[in-house]
Amino acid sequence: MKRGREYYPISRSSGSFVSIALSFVKSVFAFLIAWATQRLLPTEQRPSGSVNVPLDLMVEILKKLPAKSLVRFRCVSKQWSSIISSRRDFLDSIVTRSLAQPQRMHFIFHHCTSKPFFIFTSTYHKMADNQSIFIPALTSSCIYKYVRGLILCCSKRGFNIVIYNPTTRQALWLPDKQPLMQLYQYTYFFGYDHLENQYKVLGLPHQDMERACLVFTLTVPTATKSWRYVESIGLGHHYPINHDICINGVIYYQASTTEYGSTYVLMSFDVRFEKFNQVNAPTNHPSSLINYQGKLGIMCCKKGVEIWVMEHTDEKTQEWSKIFFYEEMVSFKDWFSSGVTRGGEIVSVHIRPVHHNRDALCVSYYDPERNSMRYEDIDGISTKELKHKDILFKGVVTDHVENTMCLY
Repeated sequence: MKRGREYYPISRSSGSFVSIALSFVKSVFAFLIAWATQRLLPTEQRPSGSVNVPLDLMVEILKKLPAKSLVRFRCVSKQWSSIISSRRDFLDSIVTRSLAQPQRMHFIFHHCTSKPFFIFTSTYHKMADNQSIFIPALTSSCIYKYVRGLILCCSKRGFNIVIYNPTTRQALWLPDKQPLMQLYQYTYFFGYDHLENQYKVLGLPHQDMERACLVFTLTVPTATKSWRYVESIGLGHHYPINHDICINGVIYYQASTTEYGSTYVLMSFDVRFEKFNQVNAPTNHPSSLINYQGKLGIMCCKKGVEIWVMEHTDEKTQEWSKIFFYEEMVSFKDWFSSGVTRGGEIVSVHIRPVHHNRDALCVSYYDPERNSMRYEDIDGISTKELKHKDILFKGVVTDHVENTMCLY
């Protein structure tokens, strides 16, 4: 298993400077904690000498700091590192704090011309304000799956699989293939179980679901070192589509029951109990899966554009409601991707002509309740490079959160 890495380039000559800086930060922060503690106590109870800061108070103060500072402060002590990187209530508070902030739309682009990398960019911020994120050892044809602050990156053939944390800049390479297991013969999905606080990578065989499936579990504070086999669903021929979504601890994905995709089924995988189930979908056409305000949504572009939303997830009471899109948007199936904002707007990305000699990368936001559409251009991304496949659009992250979880 390859070792994880962090990407904070520091020259060798700067080692002593870094040590001095960390010592200074620790001293200043200790002073601030002591000062805050004394201010919180009644005057008669304030100590005159040194202050022994209670652990709970220290944790509460750390929760108020920016994520970038927290990542650096892991070097202060083992106790701080444990709190910031693996304490459950602390990690949850950072994620919750991110969700309470104004929503920032992120788009993943994969650059293939030189060293493969991807970037988070936002329509609300200029490209210059967004830092490129490098993922080494991956090919140019990569698939990215985002769940709760972490990104699963895998080459299209599955030869390299990496879990990456943009907040901590840590990359964890999943184990290489083992006897009787060939990773490139599987399609990979990514999910999170909020009850057990576990991230899981699910590997499905490309064709025959009579074969065993694979599961890799990532827990706090350390990851397991190997894949596990789980029971298959016994559907026989099964061709998973490499597009999935995780909602409330359940991974949903579509699969074709024939090699050339004439019939499709909607499947679910319970991340906690590791059980498969076939969902009674309202359509058997290939569709985009979205998280529509906490519910599973299906966007189908076979005849016009329509959206179905699952109202009940129980096997016996599965119900779907239908939301109509603009029927004249017949070209919608050619758009790149989709997601949903917190306010219920459906997000799609496409190239639109601005005038006769220039195109723009455009984001559309459709509000089903108001039946209204608004548009926004993404600056800094070359549509010419997109058309020539030098830059590949990989997806929309509508609710990116900061996560200080340690991957190893």
